Amino acid sequence: MSSLLLIGAERESHTDNLHRFESAFLASGWEVAVVSHDQLMLDRGQLRYLRNRDEIANVNSFDWIWVLGFGARSTFLDRMQLLHTAGDQSRFVNSIDAYLLFQNKATLAMTTLSKYTPITVVSANVGDLVERVRCGGHWIAKPTAGSFGRDVFELQADDPNLIQILEHLTRSDYAILQERVSTAREQRWFVAMGSLLGAYQKEKTELRGNIGARSSAVMCDPTDQERDMVRSIANELVDVGIRACAIDIAYPYLLDVNFVNPGWFQTMENLTGENLADKLPSLFENSSS
Repeated sequence: MSSLLLIGAERESHTDNLHRFESAFLASGWEVAVVSHDQLMLDRGQLRYLRNRDEIANVNSFDWIWVLGFGARSTFLDRMQLLHTAGDQSRFVNSIDAYLLFQNKATLAMTTLSKYTPITVVSANVGDLVERVRCGGHWIAKPTAGSFGRDVFELQADDPNLIQILEHLTRSDYAILQERVSTAREQRWFVAMGSLLGAYQKEKTELRGNIGARSSAVMCDPTDQERDMVRSIANELVDVGIRACAIDIAYPYLLDVNFVNPGWFQTMENLTGENLADKLPSLFENSSS
């Protein structure tokens, strides 16, 4: 019997992935344990999670480990460093290295995926960002991670609020400037183990393509070029330790990769009446960890 350890917290999530994935894998005959981020402990050389009072889940006893969400920011780095010692990183659906290195929207643009990304500028210095915008062009400014459709701005050199917006975005973190490209056919795909589960098209409100930020979704009929592009991206993501994620594209551009706890399954079920999470167990079984 294959086994899966799901690490997350439903109350902290914008999705129902934790419960949805648990149900899908249990229905396929898997052993599934669901644990909370903050229940990780190192005990006499063993990494364990406390479950349901005194029940213990030993990290190294599972075939697959899937971390959904970040948990408390204050303990994130400690938990990631502990999980990194768990041995073979290939047992993680998305590797701990990916959580540490690639959850930032900009860092994937420094990998082989850069050929798909619009021009990108990242800085915590307002002056640097202002200077780049004032050189001309149309730009999208946003946080480097976790915006959920919030704090997304279109900027040009003559914007009267240019400095104030960039000061707002950089008040405690880095901000990202990205060349504005046409998103008339912006699509969100879900890929797992290099396979494409499907896509919907976003109908946006202003600049916001996040379904939780007043945009909506409709079914789409992807072109062969769009499918080929997503398939290529999915394979390249596997190479950097990301096996299951949502991918936002507006052909020929890659706009975003969300592997932390991506929204997609509920929207697709609303559109199609089908729970596509049911396809995940067979994809995992056909992929060697």
